[in-house]
Amino acid sequence: MTNRLLPLEKREVLRYLGYKRGQALSGDIEAIVEEMLVAVQKVSNPRYLYQLFDIEADEKAQVIRVLGTDLVLTGKDIWRHLHQASQVALLACTLGLEVEQVIRRYEITDLTRGLVLDCACTEYIEKICDLAECEIAATVAKEKVGAANARTLNQRFSPGYGDLPLAIQPAFIRTVAADTKLGITLSKEHLMIPRKSVTALIGLFANEADAKPRRKGKFCQMADFRAYHFRIGGAYHD
Repeated sequence: MTNRLLPLEKREVLRYLGYKRGQALSGDIEAIVEEMLVAVQKVSNPRYLYQLFDIEADEKAQVIRVLGTDLVLTGKDIWRHLHQASQVALLACTLGLEVEQVIRRYEITDLTRGLVLDCACTEYIEKICDLAECEIAATVAKEKVGAANARTLNQRFSPGYGDLPLAIQPAFIRTVAADTKLGITLSKEHLMIPRKSVTALIGLFANEADAKPRRKGKFCQMADFRAYHFRIGGAYHD
């Protein structure tokens, strides 16, 4: 893994800690947050993979079928999110077990650092997902052959959000081989292990106006995915 650090946002870690904008910080807390923003990147083993699939929107059943897989996406929220898309990117990211072992040690020896590191993990995994989106967008851009084939990404949508059930996690994990390639397993409740892992779906749209809400592209200007070595897979499937 590269030693280069991603630009993480201190204000996001503070938000996860429950601090309000403009709230005064003690010098000790500010120093610990700064320390953990670096530490989380030193002790994690971040990796991500993605695959692109064609999809079929079943108007009668109001479900999205991911073609070539066992995945059927149900619920009004994911229907609104994807029914006008032509494809979907299935994304899985993890920080690995290593950082969770450090958090557990801090929970015994230094609760404050343990809590701050846990929140820094949340910010870090979100930025890894953002980095993956930058790569997906770049991959799609390379495949364009004129405006007719242009595709626009919308924001990522995770199982368990809205009315998209967590019960799709086993099929999702199998489809992208996140179990064998990233070491992600599931509890009986379909929660991911390692805890600091994310699965998400991102729609790809032929009509830019249909990609609502649009993905946020600012992060790609701050961090070039090609400068990091977190990706271990990416493929397109008909």
